[in-house]
Amino acid sequence: MEMGSSISLFLLVLVLVVSLSFTLIEVRAADYDLDVSPTYRRVRAGETAHFTVTLITVTPGYSNDVYLRALFEPPAVSVVFSDNPLNPTGDIDSDMEVRTSIYTPPGIYTITVRGRDPLTDQNVYIDVTLEVLPPYEPEFELSISPSSLAVNMGEKAVFTVKAAPLYGFNHPIYLSLICPTCASHTFDPNPMCPNSVACDCLAIPCYTYTSTLTIDTSGMSPGNYSIVIEGCYDGYCDRAYSTLTVEGVGEREVNLIVYPVMVKVKPDDTFHVRVTVGITGGETTEPLTLRVVPPPGWYVSHYPSRLSKTTHLGLWVTVPKGTSPGTYGMSVELYRDEELLKSRQVMILVERTVGEITVDVKPSHVVLTRDSPKSELVVILDSPDVNEAILMMVGLPSGISYSLPAKLKVGELGSINLTLRNAPPGEYRATLIAKAEDCGCVNTTDIVVEVKGPPTQTTRTAQAQAQAPVTQTQAIQQPETVTVTQTVSAMRTVTVEKPRLDPTILGLGIVGAATIVSAIYLLRRRPLPAPEEAT
Repeated sequence: MEMGSSISLFLLVLVLVVSLSFTLIEVRAADYDLDVSPTYRRVRAGETAHFTVTLITVTPGYSNDVYLRALFEPPAVSVVFSDNPLNPTGDIDSDMEVRTSIYTPPGIYTITVRGRDPLTDQNVYIDVTLEVLPPYEPEFELSISPSSLAVNMGEKAVFTVKAAPLYGFNHPIYLSLICPTCASHTFDPNPMCPNSVACDCLAIPCYTYTSTLTIDTSGMSPGNYSIVIEGCYDGYCDRAYSTLTVEGVGEREVNLIVYPVMVKVKPDDTFHVRVTVGITGGETTEPLTLRVVPPPGWYVSHYPSRLSKTTHLGLWVTVPKGTSPGTYGMSVELYRDEELLKSRQVMILVERTVGEITVDVKPSHVVLTRDSPKSELVVILDSPDVNEAILMMVGLPSGISYSLPAKLKVGELGSINLTLRNAPPGEYRATLIAKAEDCGCVNTTDIVVEVKGPPTQTTRTAQAQAQAPVTQTQAIQQPETVTVTQTVSAMRTVTVEKPRLDPTILGLGIVGAATIVSAIYLLRRRPLPAPEEAT
């Protein structure tokens, strides 16, 4: 048993030795090596880093070319070797130039340098570390607006100062007026701080800092001044430039602004006009006089007539109620003593009021009796806006009939005829309506109709006469009549007639009847056929 175990162990060791002899590859050190100096560099995006790569011979007598290549380059980075390939008998040093751009993302990158001998298929690898910083230090860009400003001596010159943060700048900016040094000024606020609104601008600069610069020109002489603003933080400063022109007192001008210059109103309306008297420099040595000349009879609210400085005022103008439609003018004038300096005109268009129509009926109260059952009324229309109107009557009982014109022209007389039929005694109120289609306006007036006298009961009789019956061959000469007697509370007469027969149709009917009678008579006289004998 022990002999069998020893043989098995020997066979297993033999198999392992044979297998390893086929699978193991001879490993030996390369004939050369690489060295790099330095192994770490830090640059800003857009700058270039330099490394020195040196070829080291390990095996004496080695003389093959070794080709260099950079692996795992960072984004937006290029690597260039000054000498490539290296050779132990020639150039053994190469300057590896790593060129970044402003688009290279900040971060720490590892670049692998490979040296390769294509004859012996040997490769050597060595790593360097590159740290890329943002392209610039955080900073800001300062600006001022307007780029030029002219004011009169004594006025305030106001500028807006802004700053755009760049590359993550987020600090207060301290402002100062460098020039002119003699000017009295204020910054509001100072220092400037970024506002709470996030800057989402795609293109820089995006101005998120704002301050207002106010310069008092009271102590400044007329002339041109260079405005220089400086903003600083932690040793970094930026400047912005503008121009200020201070004008003398003698260069003041007077302006008159009136708005609106045209209005549309109706009689009895009140409208508003804004007037601005602008005096450059703010004040004038001689007071000015403002005069408003409206159309005759129009009312203008009180306003200051003596002005010595820039003034804003409002005029309230009332159009009289009876003003005729048309176009009117109102003058606004500015005088120095009796010298007319400025004049402005306001055009006023007075429009026609909403169309109106009036209707009048004479008399407005009538009395109808059984003895006097009819009455005539006179109607007349009046309107400055329409030519004719439609007339309608509502409210009368069915026992009173009436007639009136469907349309009546303005200024013409129309008549309304009332007739008493069977209305019981009493007082009735009717309404006459006049409607103008041109303007859609409507007006009405009331008419009182009084019916007097006792009510009457009548017998309504319809008489008719009937002739003797006729035969089929006799034509009907007179219409058949029927007498109906009925007692009603009011008298109404109704005549009912049977339709008259057309003579042609009546004749054809008689001929047809005679033909039928003759046919029947002949059929009755014709003998019947004899029956057939049985066989």
